[in-house]
Amino acid sequence: DDLGEHKLIPRTEAKANYLLKDCDLDIREPPLRFWAKKNPHNPRYGDMKLYLKCQVIDRMLEIYGSWEEFEAEKKLRSTQKEVRAEKNFEKKVKEMRQHIRGLSGVKIRQEKAHEHVYGEEKYDEAKDEYSKECLECDYVLTYEKM
Repeated sequence: DDLGEHKLIPRTEAKANYLLKDCDLDIREPPLRFWAKKNPHNPRYGDMKLYLKCQVIDRMLEIYGSWEEFEAEKKLRSTQKEVRAEKNFEKKVKEMRQHIRGLSGVKIRQEKAHEHVYGEEKYDEAKDEYSKECLECDYVLTYEKM
């Protein structure tokens, strides 16, 4: 009887639609009984737990007191979810702006390559090498003459 009082709903749907937690289904006295069935999406996944819809609704009413309080809690949670999503969006936009601003703010300095101005040539007899030293940056050019 899928339409009447014996309708079965999966655990995830019971938790999502009726704002129940795992402890509400398993630990709270009396724990709700379920029917375990192979997962239709993939049999290697965990078993699907199916609960009677009327029992899930009774448990929800036991927790929230009435349908009005349940609807108020559901509305509160949805607004909180929207606020979190908006904050997350604003945070990402801010990060993107900072990233773009950072890229445009960094100016790559393109200086001319330094041209060395060498002094006089020196000969090292021990190594049989010639060397010249730049007068501006202390760079030493070492070479051999053929």
